Amino acid sequence: MTAVRILARPWRLAWFLVRYVWDLVVANAIVAWEVVTPTHSIRPGIVRVPVTVRGELELTVLANLISFTPGTLTLEVDEERSLLYVHALHMDSPDQVREQVARLERRLLRVVR
Repeated sequence: MTAVRILARPWRLAWFLVRYVWDLVVANAIVAWEVVTPTHSIRPGIVRVPVTVRGELELTVLANLISFTPGTLTLEVDEERSLLYVHALHMDSPDQVREQVARLERRLLRVVR
C-alpha cells in the first residue's frame, strides 16, 4: 500500500470513506439504542476471521478499522495464518461477522491495491 497508489485513485478512496462513515453511523445508532433502552439484545461473541490482506500495514489498517467501529473489537492478529480474532457485541452467527469483515476488507483492498 503506497500513498501514490491511493492518491492515484481518489474516487475509490472517497467512496470507501463514505461507506465507512455510513457504517460508523449505523453502528453508533445500534450501540446508542442499546444504551438508552431498558431491554438489551446484546449477543456478544468472539469469531476467528480469515483475511486476505497482505503485509503488516494492510493487516493493521483492517484491524484498526474493525476496532474503530462501535460494537466490534479486534482482539488478536495472527499474521502467520492471516487470521483476526474479532469480538462482536451483536452476533447472530459467526458467519455474519465474517461476512461483515470480508465486506470491509474488500472495500479496503479496492483502495490500496
